Amino acid sequence: MAKQTGPVTTQRERKAASAAAAAASLTSNTNETDPTSLEGDNSETNKPPHTEIPQEQFLRWFGLFASKHISNDRVIQVGCLSFVILQAYIQFTAVDRTDAEMELVSTGITGVLAFLVAIVIGHRVKVQALPLEKQSEVKMPLWNNVYLGFLPAMLAYVLNAKELLAYNVAFTTTIIDLPFAVQIMTQTTFLTYNSAHYYGIFNLQMCVLHYGVNFFLKQVSHLKSLDPVECNLFSILIVDLYLISSDLVYVVILQKLGIAFAVGVVVTFLLNIIIQGNNLLRSVAILAAWLGSFCYVALYLLDPILGENAVVWILDFITETKQRQNILTVWLCSLLLLIPTIFNYRFSLSANSRRKIWHFLILILVVYPLYVDPEFVKVCLSGTLVLFLMVEQLRYLKLSPFGEYLDTQLRTFTDFRDERGPLIFSYIYLMIGITFPILVNGSVVGLVVLGAGDSLASIIGSTYGEIHWGKSKKTLEGTMTFVVATYAICALLKSMQWFFADKSFHSLLLTCVVSGVLEGNSDLNDNILIPGFMVAMLEVLD
Repeated sequence: MAKQTGPVTTQRERKAASAAAAAASLTSNTNETDPTSLEGDNSETNKPPHTEIPQEQFLRWFGLFASKHISNDRVIQVGCLSFVILQAYIQFTAVDRTDAEMELVSTGITGVLAFLVAIVIGHRVKVQALPLEKQSEVKMPLWNNVYLGFLPAMLAYVLNAKELLAYNVAFTTTIIDLPFAVQIMTQTTFLTYNSAHYYGIFNLQMCVLHYGVNFFLKQVSHLKSLDPVECNLFSILIVDLYLISSDLVYVVILQKLGIAFAVGVVVTFLLNIIIQGNNLLRSVAILAAWLGSFCYVALYLLDPILGENAVVWILDFITETKQRQNILTVWLCSLLLLIPTIFNYRFSLSANSRRKIWHFLILILVVYPLYVDPEFVKVCLSGTLVLFLMVEQLRYLKLSPFGEYLDTQLRTFTDFRDERGPLIFSYIYLMIGITFPILVNGSVVGLVVLGAGDSLASIIGSTYGEIHWGKSKKTLEGTMTFVVATYAICALLKSMQWFFADKSFHSLLLTCVVSGVLEGNSDLNDNILIPGFMVAMLEVLD
């Protein structure tokens, strides 16, 4: 038995040795083929990094961009804006147009699209310039740039001032991050070939003016009270006010008072830099220089146009009819009674209710006088808007003896936007949203929507709302309240034959519904967006 065991054991050993030799040979061949591989498990980790081809880079960037910007609420917003744009195009092309008009409008549309594309391309360039791990840190372009392209263009359409279209499209490019010289040169070149003003010097002046106003708003707001889109929107609106050529007395008054206010602002801020400290003498000196420069410039500009001293003209204008005296008396008595009452009971109301009560008050005080004497009310609104700006400047500088008091009192009526920066713009937004539709084409939609629709929507939505629009704080209940309240008042005013005589009930209803949906899904300030959108939509549905 022992002799038979030896050969068997030897055969097994030979098989084991043969298997070991084969494994060693395989390992040797592998190492010769891939000398960078030290172990089979490390071969994948030691491969060179994958280099993305341009198509892969674009798809990765587009996925990041789309994930941030494409959402249900933004699709709804684009749908609302697209509907108005399409209706405007249909209405514009329904009548014969000259080649020059068609070329101007085509250039304007192309310019707006190019502006939006340039913002997107600029973002991609910034992303591609960074390493892969830092690309997600690049801030996305502001979504509200869409409204920066829409609102100024539709303002030119509503005013039927086609030359403004080229200016407004050019001015929107200020928000693009370009050197000053490049921006001015680009805008001036665009205007020279696409506006009714072929004088390059005038176009250059307007571009520099817009840039200066935009820069000033950014500085005083610290880009907190106003974001870049709002700064650009306001600067476009201010320059448009200067560009508009009108013989209407309320437009002329607003233009000249605006220039006087701008001069006063420049004088005030120069003195604020020169005179340091915070004493009463400094405040009195700055206040005197401010009021003196404002009054002098206002009288200097208005006297030749009105044909007499502006103060005398205003007094004659008020006393021209008994009705105007009655309107002014009711306004003054109402304010003297209601303002102390609201201030005394303001802490027993919610912050939202404290703000909205002013909206209701303006609707009640303005709507009937506007019907019986529209010219008087428009002149008063023009002056009131500038007066509100002066109050805000006084509060902003905290000039004694009124500045600190105004700041303390107005802070009790602020919303979250006002808390972000040094400016309190809620009441300025309110006056702009009410005043400009009335001055532009006599429309009271701003008065109705801000006085009742938006106010009731905010109160009902915040109190009873449960179904939210996506991730927004706004609710479906608030939107339904907005639509019902706005349409009810518009329909009532039309039935009484006060306003909307040339609008159908169907147009009013459709405008209220679409505007309510837009209000529920947008985050641009409602006091600016909704009145502007409703004016444009009613115009294209005419």
